[in-house]
Amino acid sequence: MKFIIRTIIIVVAAHFSLLYFPWWSMAICAFFAGAIIAGKNLSTFFSGFVGLGFLWLIQAFITHNDSNGILSNKIAELFGLSDGIYMVIISGIVAGLVGGFSSLSGFRFRRLFSRDKSRGLYR
Repeated sequence: MKFIIRTIIIVVAAHFSLLYFPWWSMAICAFFAGAIIAGKNLSTFFSGFVGLGFLWLIQAFITHNDSNGILSNKIAELFGLSDGIYMVIISGIVAGLVGGFSSLSGFRFRRLFSRDKSRGLYR
């Protein structure tokens, strides 16, 4: 349940953050969501990955369709790809990794200041 709540908070906060701030503001939203809602390492990483990855994938796909793929096709040519939809998918994966590592960093930042020091480093 924490996974779903954390993912929804990341998606909503990052969506509104991207309306007014640069792209890296979504990483800050994932960081705070990972710090506020505790979980486990893998759960925290995947909630950020899924949240920001799908958000960025959907927004990039909408932009790709609205412009008939003009920009994404030209960028795909620069990278040696055959179609612009591959750039949409790659950018979704990159945004997912940014979100995953940001939320994991927030979780680890919270654990840095926790009072329970009996647990090991990798729990």
